[in-house]
Amino acid sequence: MVTHRIVLTGGGTGGHIYPALAVAEQLREHQDVEEILYIGAIGHLEEKLANERGIKFIGLDVSGMPRKLSPKLLSWPFQLISAVMECRNYLRHFRPTVVLGTGGYASAPPLMASQSLGIPYAIHEPDAHPGLVNRLLASNAKLISCGMEGAVDRLKSKAGKVVVNGNPVGNSFVNLLRKDSACAVLGLNPEMRTLLVTGGSQGARAVNEAVIDALPALLEADPPIQVIHQVGEKNLVECKERLSPAIQNSTRYFLRDYFDDLSLAYAVTDVAICRSGAMTIAELSVTGCPAIFVPYPFAAADHQTHNARFIASKGAAVVIPQEQLSGERVQTEVLRLLHDDEARRTMSKSMLNCGKPQAAADLAMQLKEVSTEFQIKKSKQQTVTS
Repeated sequence: MVTHRIVLTGGGTGGHIYPALAVAEQLREHQDVEEILYIGAIGHLEEKLANERGIKFIGLDVSGMPRKLSPKLLSWPFQLISAVMECRNYLRHFRPTVVLGTGGYASAPPLMASQSLGIPYAIHEPDAHPGLVNRLLASNAKLISCGMEGAVDRLKSKAGKVVVNGNPVGNSFVNLLRKDSACAVLGLNPEMRTLLVTGGSQGARAVNEAVIDALPALLEADPPIQVIHQVGEKNLVECKERLSPAIQNSTRYFLRDYFDDLSLAYAVTDVAICRSGAMTIAELSVTGCPAIFVPYPFAAADHQTHNARFIASKGAAVVIPQEQLSGERVQTEVLRLLHDDEARRTMSKSMLNCGKPQAAADLAMQLKEVSTEFQIKKSKQQTVTS
């Protein structure tokens, strides 16, 4: 029986890490997957999340290419070369049959090392506007998986195929807990309508500020609502300083710096206010959660605005450009949706129609196909040689 040894790599933000972890979750259910290894940047989020999930992790001393002329820019190529050579040693020892990169600077050394050793690699691009590493390494990829249609024309491979899988999300998003069960875990009231505020794994300062301005009115709403506010680790102290004692002590306001598994929050959410990155959209769409999008205005090629407008065109979301964001606007849009059950039902159905819950399972199977082809080819070569 053919068995598979798979390396996953990608890091920097949750948008690069969570797709890899979702695929790992699927691969672990396959008996013919012998071992999985995650290679990322040492001390970064990918290390924490891989370790929490019991996935063997190897950390690299690697950083993104400096964008300005500086001493660090001069030393960066040597750091990259050193990381690639280090990865070559790791890969020789691990003997992978396929490597998957999901983007971010941490994925460059493992993918470059696999290419130099003749090990097939695949890339997954979460966004409509591909990142630098994926653009540079796409041409020799055996498989290019796209999270969004817009990336297809920007990524070409002379060695393999390009497929649109959607963005992989974990099983906990595809199979949400019942609302009452999730409320019991979080200490929420299952009878109340719930607003989720999230800026992604790193938080969103502009969104936090507007929501905090709107909180007095939101928490005085009738019928009453409850608010889950995930602010991001780096924003926690600042947000606490801006909150009045009354709001901090409210039984209907729940401040969190970070969720290890945001699906728990989605299970209780009636409306979310959030950025419109690819992974956020993937999670919203498989859970059917109506959204108020505040696109990050400085994203490459303004892709978050394009993402948000596309979902809004399907009737699943409302878009507030950041330059129009205010506490008053947040209050108006949130209360309008939370007090209109029919509008939310319609948006939820439209959001579900945008979802691709099979993305992780599909990509896992495609990786195994690449792995199998490599092993068959290698076996034939060894037969001819002998």
